Amino acid sequence: MSERFTHEQQQVLALAAVFQAAQLGDDIAVRGDCDPRALRALIEGVMALDADSFDSIYPQPELLREGLALLELSLNRKSGGASLRPLNYGLALLHLAAKLAKNADTTNILRHRLMALNGQLAHFNDLAEEAFCHRLASIYVDTLGTFRFRIQVKGDPSHLQDEDKAAKIRTLFLTGVRAAFLWQQLGGKRWHLLFKRKQILATLESIKIN
Repeated sequence: MSERFTHEQQQVLALAAVFQAAQLGDDIAVRGDCDPRALRALIEGVMALDADSFDSIYPQPELLREGLALLELSLNRKSGGASLRPLNYGLALLHLAAKLAKNADTTNILRHRLMALNGQLAHFNDLAEEAFCHRLASIYVDTLGTFRFRIQVKGDPSHLQDEDKAAKIRTLFLTGVRAAFLWQQLGGKRWHLLFKRKQILATLESIKIN
């Protein structure tokens, strides 16, 4: 792993990436769009299949600011109103990742589909473009979408029924599960959110990003 951040900081940043995916998904569902740079950063993370360091997965941690803010709200128990939706999505993504970790067949299918898409990157101008998001969304539907557990997205019906926007939301949820997987690999557990709140908050406050 990279030495730019400590192990604990990497763990918190991975968790922030989960909540970042949730926040951006909510932005699209409610407003119809999200920060394209933040979207691209999360997609780059999901396409970094054999990365050997944290920095190679999320080389621009400053683009995880919204996720860090949402995580801080949650840990301080100040979440409410508009922040409840993305917070619930983030927790649901952690749950989906835990289910995926127990299903070797689906994990293998997911990895092989992403590897195949990785080999076709030259055909796309931008990872955040709609065509690429549709490809990632189809991978989400064919793998995580087969689980009984489903994330119920709330928002403006006109956005939710728009195929391009729905594809971006599914893409973001796929990136969130990837981040949750990384968080688990770094030792993250869901019970930490309840019983290690102060330690996580202290680590979060120690992270310095430009």
